[in-house]
Amino acid sequence: MNDQTQTINVTQDNLQIVLQQSTDKPVLLFIGDSSCGAHLADLEALALSYQGKLTLANIDAEKESMLARQLLSQLQATALPAQVLLHEGRPVEVLSGPQTEEKFRSILDPVTMSPVERIRQQVETLMVEGDTEQALVLLQQILQEEPDNHGLQVLQVNLLLETGRIEDARQLISALPDDTQGIAQPKAKLAFYELLADAPDRKTLEANLAEDENDHESRYQLAIRLVTADQEEQALEHLLIIVRRNREFREDGARLLMLKVFEQLGAGNSVAKRYRGKLFGLMH
Repeated sequence: MNDQTQTINVTQDNLQIVLQQSTDKPVLLFIGDSSCGAHLADLEALALSYQGKLTLANIDAEKESMLARQLLSQLQATALPAQVLLHEGRPVEVLSGPQTEEKFRSILDPVTMSPVERIRQQVETLMVEGDTEQALVLLQQILQEEPDNHGLQVLQVNLLLETGRIEDARQLISALPDDTQGIAQPKAKLAFYELLADAPDRKTLEANLAEDENDHESRYQLAIRLVTADQEEQALEHLLIIVRRNREFREDGARLLMLKVFEQLGAGNSVAKRYRGKLFGLMH
């Protein structure tokens, strides 16, 4: 075994041991010759990224030619390198020829994830699809397993805000330590929801602006509604218009609100960076 990559060199003598190991955690078996060295190196780097959840095994098709031919025939692999995913003591996937990292991850991720990690991925997928209610249900399942996971609780706060459960989100935020990673963004977003207490709905605000583009109050409140709808760039554009036209509005309120949007987006956000630059240029 190579100590750096944790790659098992497979021979006829230890093949059964490797198969048995796959009952405990997945084994990716690589069968290749001297021309496949670069592909094996890529797989070694990939295997390391799974942080011990995956074992990489290698059969040198030149040194162990009889074993390699036997397995290639049994597995119906048609080209070198051949890659075989062994899981729970049996082959579950056979890939012939060079493969992309994306392809490997598509077969490795499902078998290397813990039940909690699998649910977390489902939550992320549901969020992308816009099904926040179901995402929240699944997230609550995870939190039963990891009740002290502050990162997941921050995600729960975001989902509560998206589903309009403002009071639940406020209570959860108050229970989290102030230095919880990622808490600043939902805290900032909660402040925007609180600003909407008596604001007209979006259609009304848009109609007001269509009638009078200098209705700064409607533009200001529309910007807040846009932030709560995760349309921060449009919100910042509206606020920038107010700053450009009337710095005195709400005692420089549009500029101050832009700073709150920047805080919510986070320092590294590209939209925040761009509008910080626009605001700086306008001010100077």
